[in-house]
Amino acid sequence: MRTSSFLYRWRPRSWAGLWLLGCWLAGWAELELLTLHRNEYGPFWSPVALLGAGFALCGCAVAYWLHRPLHTLAPTWALGRVPVAGLLLLAGAGWVLAVQAPVIAVRPIGLQYSDVIVILQTYVSRFRSGEVVYRYLTNLPYPLFPNHLPLQWLPYVPADALGIDYRWWAMGLLLLLGFGAYQLVLVRQPLSWVEFGLKALLPAYLVVRLIEATPDIYSLTCEPTIICYYCLLAASVLGRSALLQAAALVLCLLSRYSVIFWVPFFLWVLWRELGRRHALLVAGLVAAGVVSIYVLPFLRHDWTIFTHALAEYRIATIGEWGRRDGDLGLPVHLFGGTGLAAWFYQYGPTDLDARITLLQRTHLLASAGVVGLAAWGYHRLRQRLDYRLACLIALKLYLATFYALLQIPYLYLASLSLFISLFVVLMVGFRTSGAGEAAAA
Repeated sequence: MRTSSFLYRWRPRSWAGLWLLGCWLAGWAELELLTLHRNEYGPFWSPVALLGAGFALCGCAVAYWLHRPLHTLAPTWALGRVPVAGLLLLAGAGWVLAVQAPVIAVRPIGLQYSDVIVILQTYVSRFRSGEVVYRYLTNLPYPLFPNHLPLQWLPYVPADALGIDYRWWAMGLLLLLGFGAYQLVLVRQPLSWVEFGLKALLPAYLVVRLIEATPDIYSLTCEPTIICYYCLLAASVLGRSALLQAAALVLCLLSRYSVIFWVPFFLWVLWRELGRRHALLVAGLVAAGVVSIYVLPFLRHDWTIFTHALAEYRIATIGEWGRRDGDLGLPVHLFGGTGLAAWFYQYGPTDLDARITLLQRTHLLASAGVVGLAAWGYHRLRQRLDYRLACLIALKLYLATFYALLQIPYLYLASLSLFISLFVVLMVGFRTSGAGEAAAA
């Protein structure tokens, strides 16, 4: 006898159900290892566990979809759920703001807490006054050549003009645009109302947990803007719009270099699945965006800007690795339980500079290697796994690896990968029967 009971359908009666349970457990483990149980297993094994949870999530997601029909992405929106998703989006935003507000209230922007926002303010001030943006900063206790790409600071030009705290602006972008994109993907999924409601509130829950565990995670930086960009990227990967895919790629590429190795894989998959025209259109729009936003306004006036920025990253890394501010007289950010840099610091070559170089080379090789692994997996499973899901899972696998091997594994940087996990978890669940199971158009 069939039943519509959610609890009954939750029971893993098939391999797909077991892999679904594995996805949830892996996602939960990632969240716990960045919040309540961060560094619980020590600075060496905690980041290994965090990376392992990310890999487990990807593996379980692939196995889950291999036990389902190939085309399971819903072709149309469940229009009746759109207003409900909007209300839940606003409810989640209110929840996050209520938790974040007391933290921001006691953390005024200033060098006594962090230099990140002060630096962004300097970029914006120079831009608004018509000055050269990319020249040495002189309002810091130390000399610094600007090493932020344009889309890390350009979004705050309106906030500056309106007198809005950059942190509120950044959080607003994430809550409305980033999580709005998540909700638009959600309303296309043929889920029960219970699962729909729980998943609609899941993004806000992640942010609240992160803030409650580490109140300053988003009060000393504007990281929610970057997370917003990657939420838009994840949503565009699950769609077919070349314009949205290109726009999301430009946002990510011109804010950080993180996604650079994954982009060729994505374009290759688009070429194979949607044809040469679609792939070239996306690539062309991305190139046009990079040229118009970065090259023509800034880079063409000083072609050393890029190399200067790379040099500044190296200087910052040496500075962090040389600090002795932890409980054991070790660099606190390296031994915070979020990155594998502690292994290289402790067991690498005697010379500090050589240790950093070893980590950088490992970072490059591992990042490129995991993309190669994803390409091999996609090629082998192409007939059984929807290419959009393959690209999303590859993005998660790549970012988990990339951020695990950062030279300075700040917690707020590591949190970005968690929000790609959000989309992976969104795409696994109990599908109801009906039109939603039809082949995607």
